[in-house]
Amino acid sequence: MLVTLREAEILLPKWLENTGQWNSVYVDYHPPFVERLWRQWGDYRVFLHRIHPCRLEEALFHPHPWPSAMKILSGKYEMAVGFGGGEASPPVATTIILVEGTMYEMTHPDSWHYVRPLGEPAMSLMVAGKPWGRLFPGPETKLQPLSEEQQERIFSFFRQIYKKQ
Repeated sequence: MLVTLREAEILLPKWLENTGQWNSVYVDYHPPFVERLWRQWGDYRVFLHRIHPCRLEEALFHPHPWPSAMKILSGKYEMAVGFGGGEASPPVATTIILVEGTMYEMTHPDSWHYVRPLGEPAMSLMVAGKPWGRLFPGPETKLQPLSEEQQERIFSFFRQIYKKQ
């Protein structure tokens, strides 16, 4: 997935020119709250995230429903990692602090993690593959789209990082 993430980074400047191909959602059913823009790219989805800080006890420990790779572009976050099948949270195996420039992937359906931005919102790029069909905690109601202001803040940030060369 890291190779796919790097490929997406090459294409991102072009994609950022046409905002009409992006979808938005405000993920607010559980902290940390996430402002998310996303678009389809073949069998993958590309996500632009602005992740808000939260308290340690609030951070959602969860598996991903798909293989994914992430890159932190601004800020830093604490991440706990665990491994286990089913719906019950497994024990935390390790907790680390990830900073700007860090890339990582989650490529097993039973990998769990939480992220908790420290001090300020963290900005990240994520690519995700086809869903595994694994159960994961999700919203009980339909999530709402981002405001125009939220969308523009994210687009502006990513355009600054991924300027056309």
